[in-house]
Amino acid sequence: MSRIDLALVEAFVLIARSGSLTKAESLSGVSKATLSRQLTRLEKLLGAQLLMRSPRRIALTEAGRAFFARGEGLLDEVTGRLEAASTEIHALTTGVSGGLSLLSDTQFSTSFVCHVVKLFLETHPDVRCQLDVANGFHAPQIGDVDCYVCSEPPDAPNLVAKLLGRLNYGLYASPQYLARRGTPSSPEELATHQSIVMKEPSVRSQVLLVSGASSFAFQPEPAFETNDHWVMKTFCIDGLGIALLPAFFVRPELEQGVLVPVLQQWQPEPRRIYCAYQRQRYMGQKLRSFVDLMARCVVDIDSYNYYVGSSTARRRRTAARP
Repeated sequence: MSRIDLALVEAFVLIARSGSLTKAESLSGVSKATLSRQLTRLEKLLGAQLLMRSPRRIALTEAGRAFFARGEGLLDEVTGRLEAASTEIHALTTGVSGGLSLLSDTQFSTSFVCHVVKLFLETHPDVRCQLDVANGFHAPQIGDVDCYVCSEPPDAPNLVAKLLGRLNYGLYASPQYLARRGTPSSPEELATHQSIVMKEPSVRSQVLLVSGASSFAFQPEPAFETNDHWVMKTFCIDGLGIALLPAFFVRPELEQGVLVPVLQQWQPEPRRIYCAYQRQRYMGQKLRSFVDLMARCVVDIDSYNYYVGSSTARRRRTAARP
């Protein structure tokens, strides 16, 4: 049997409910000729006569009564599902509810994104949020999440990268490391120090340090290497070397004195922080509201990071050694 167009079923049910082509035309605005052709087409597809036509009235045949019961229920179900879908789409485009999936680079996860999510959920309690760290083994792909908070947006089709702001970076070390190895007084002296380095996916790039009109291209030889900024900071606190880290990321440790700036007058150019998302996902009010909140919060990013690394555990480990 050929596939039956739903419009033919709608025409038949309308005629059967109305009792005449004239009344069906009046109710639907579809001409009697069109309705008659649709009815004839449906009967041909079914291989059965559905209506007995006379000048005064239309009567259902036995096959017509059976098909009317099925067709009427089908149209009611379709109408109900379409109304439910319409309500859901309206909620997505005009309201804020449902799931929100986020991906973040490690240095932004607990230190920034978590706090923005907290503020967002306080205002929109009907949202369910999932946050994954980009370096995680089971981390989702960018195309599978609503947005990705990162310092370098990936080159992917149909991806929009919204610039949220710029972050200052600096060189940091623990007081214990500097007491043991000395404090460098010039960028050239960094070559004699141990470096804690973020693992790069390809060839290691140089770090251009700038001081006024002067610049110095520094290419650290890693004594310790990792793909996680929290591990970098932990190594740094434990006195294993000098690390280039976001200034906001080490603010609590600077206040506690477990880290100190190194060559404070020499810093790289500020790096950008982006929110990257698929263009079609931004059509929903939920993601637009979250991205707008991040853009407002990034100016206060220093105040969101209050998780403090401590050298207490290191002192305990040292004291326990024979």
